[in-house]
Amino acid sequence: MTNHSYNRQDSGYTYQQGQQQWLPEPHRGTMILIFGILGLFFNVIFAILAWVLGAQDLNKIDEGRMDPAGRSNTSTGRTLGIIGVTLNLLVVLPIIIYFFFVLGMSFGGGVPFITE
Repeated sequence: MTNHSYNRQDSGYTYQQGQQQWLPEPHRGTMILIFGILGLFFNVIFAILAWVLGAQDLNKIDEGRMDPAGRSNTSTGRTLGIIGVTLNLLVVLPIIIYFFFVLGMSFGGGVPFITE
């Protein structure tokens, strides 16, 4: 065994000169917060990532497997991700419906109606 120290982040254990010590995973709160902000203003992909990663990290924090120092940034980023996804749906969905309505009008020749 070498005398080098290394950290396996997937296990949460740090090995140093033959000693084993448990340390929680480092938080990703700042990254999730940035993804939430980007998702709110620029791209829905970032909003989805902030929502999913934020939920996963909050679960890990609650279980004690991740550093709790990033809880507020993670929670805020997840909330911004949820808002970003919702706003994008409210904007994009009517555009898609309008597009299909106009496309149907141009190929169908008129507004469909029900006759008895």
